[in-house]
Amino acid sequence: MIDVSLLGWLLVTLTSPLSLVLLIVALGSVAYIGVTALGAAPPQRGARAVGTGAAACALAAGMIGLRVGAGAGAAVPTAAVGIAAAAALGATAACAWTFGARGAAALGAARARRSAAALRAGDERRRLLAASQRAYVEGDDLAAETSAADAAVERLRAAVEALADARGALEARRDAARGGGAGEDGDGGEHGARGGHRPEASALAEDLARACDEAALKVSMGQRVLAAAEAAALRVACNAPLRRLLRRRPREALQALAALGAGAIAPAAASIEAFLGEVRAARAEVAEVAERRAPAAGGAIGSGAEESPAAAALGELAAMESAYGALLDRLRLSALHASTRASVEQVESAAGALSAAARAAAVDPAALEALVTEIARAESAVAAAAPDAGGSRALAEALAAGSLALDRSDATSLSELIAALRELR
Repeated sequence: MIDVSLLGWLLVTLTSPLSLVLLIVALGSVAYIGVTALGAAPPQRGARAVGTGAAACALAAGMIGLRVGAGAGAAVPTAAVGIAAAAALGATAACAWTFGARGAAALGAARARRSAAALRAGDERRRLLAASQRAYVEGDDLAAETSAADAAVERLRAAVEALADARGALEARRDAARGGGAGEDGDGGEHGARGGHRPEASALAEDLARACDEAALKVSMGQRVLAAAEAAALRVACNAPLRRLLRRRPREALQALAALGAGAIAPAAASIEAFLGEVRAARAEVAEVAERRAPAAGGAIGSGAEESPAAAALGELAAMESAYGALLDRLRLSALHASTRASVEQVESAAGALSAAARAAAVDPAALEALVTEIARAESAVAAAAPDAGGSRALAEALAAGSLALDRSDATSLSELIAALRELR
């Protein structure tokens, strides 16, 4: 029995020396397979260092704590098992590092591809959404509706014209049948007595008359339907500019005006002015559509303008232009008030700064009093050094004048005081 232990912990018990040899061979096989796999795989940075470090650590641990068998003969199998285990562990660590790094790189590449695909899908959705919003604002669907209505009217007109042609053909055949019957009646009694086709001709004439009446009824109904369809197409064409303007109204500017206040007056005024230009263009478009389609639809703007779709659309556009025009005038007036208020604030600020500067530049009475006191002391010292009978009285008068000047904050009196004091010397 051969015990294999590491740091005193029993790992495995081998039953025979052959089992020990098989263990060494197995560890060597693991090392060989790892080295072969590393040679077949693309080189990975750091794999050799990881494998070498793991093998060195395993070899050091085996030399310190690995024991295979017991007694003096345990050194050789211990060294063999330690070297084989170190090689196997180093190869395994290098393989794990290499293939782990490759797996991580593959996962990262797959994640990057998914992220790129998601970004492309997001960009495509945003592009489609932006295109849809642009088409909605520009009224592409309204133009499509107008084109579809015109196409339907054209198809209906072609069908009505085909019915009218069929009715004309039936009427021509009916008239021909009636003319033939009249000729047979005018030939005389002999032909009338031998005329065996008269009942069949009469039945054919009745069928043709009935068919002509039905065709006339269908044509009349088709013409009424065509007139209604043309009126509906005119209504769609006249309402399209109004519906497009309702989508393009400057709601963002008005919301910003309500939220931001005076700071959004100028942008809102610019947006409303641009929108008013679109309203005028829409009015011209509706007038042009009404002028082009009204004769075909059986009506005009001049007669019955209250009931016509063009007149209704023009009335809505006029009301919209009036409302937004009034709002634009009020915004301009508010902008003028804001500008005036800003100018007044600038004037008040300038006046306040000037007042503060004037207050800062005013002469301090305490400083003037200190100056007079210093001059009086100096002159007293001079008078004591060179006494003069008339100088005392002049000095007293000068001091009295200086005190009066300080009470009135009069700079001219102060200058006179200083001049008087100088005359005393």
